[in-house]
Amino acid sequence: MSFLRFIKVQIGKLVFLIRTDAPLWLIVKCYHLNLRDKLSAKRKHYLQKRDNFRDKSKSLHIDNDWFTSRIPTWLSAFERSGLSPEKNITCLEVGSWQGLSTFFTLSYFSNASITCVDTWEGADEHQSGDAVENSILESVERIFDKNLEQFSNRIEKFKGTSYAFFNDKFERDKFDLIYIDGSHHSDDVVIDAIKAFEMLKVGGVMILDDYLWMYYDRKIDNPAGAINSFLRLKRHQIEFVCLDYQVVIRKMSSSVRWSD
Repeated sequence: MSFLRFIKVQIGKLVFLIRTDAPLWLIVKCYHLNLRDKLSAKRKHYLQKRDNFRDKSKSLHIDNDWFTSRIPTWLSAFERSGLSPEKNITCLEVGSWQGLSTFFTLSYFSNASITCVDTWEGADEHQSGDAVENSILESVERIFDKNLEQFSNRIEKFKGTSYAFFNDKFERDKFDLIYIDGSHHSDDVVIDAIKAFEMLKVGGVMILDDYLWMYYDRKIDNPAGAINSFLRLKRHQIEFVCLDYQVVIRKMSSSVRWSD
């Protein structure tokens, strides 16, 4: 990327953050953590791990790879948060699609179990045909099951909306790792984030996807609008781990402890 292109991207990101109501402290944190990760001595190692997984996942049926570019962020977050591969952890994934991120999680954590929540009917961008061909929607769940067949004894599926899941299966402080990648409309994202945070153990890690993604005409209706509100609300209960296209936080307290 040329220097001028880099500057243009950064200005565009700044404008987007401001228009989605990101507070100044969050904007500063975003640029600081992004620069730290870009300059990390381990970045090449994480990129190699990403490439290795891409080779491994060639045996899967994946129509759209929206996940593997995020693997370096995940690996950095796991290491910074003390989530080692051999740990016996419980995971929650809201939005599983064809199972690529699920496959990565269960491959990386050999002793993990995961609850996958999805309608397997697609979100707005899928149902409109903007993200995938409509024909793909007919086989999404079947492909998920096939891709994850070898891990079936470590997966609990909940077929339905995240709203229904949180109503039916809510249990406080249950999960060590939560990945939010369901509906991308801000109304749904903020509910998913808040309810999932209550189900996250203290010390646990939450990953919120598509922070800088835009689909809806009103910028505030996109994930960033909801995530900014959530982070503002939970600022004193969390530690920021990574912050760029995905937001990764660690839960440090189950209740607010005001420091200012």
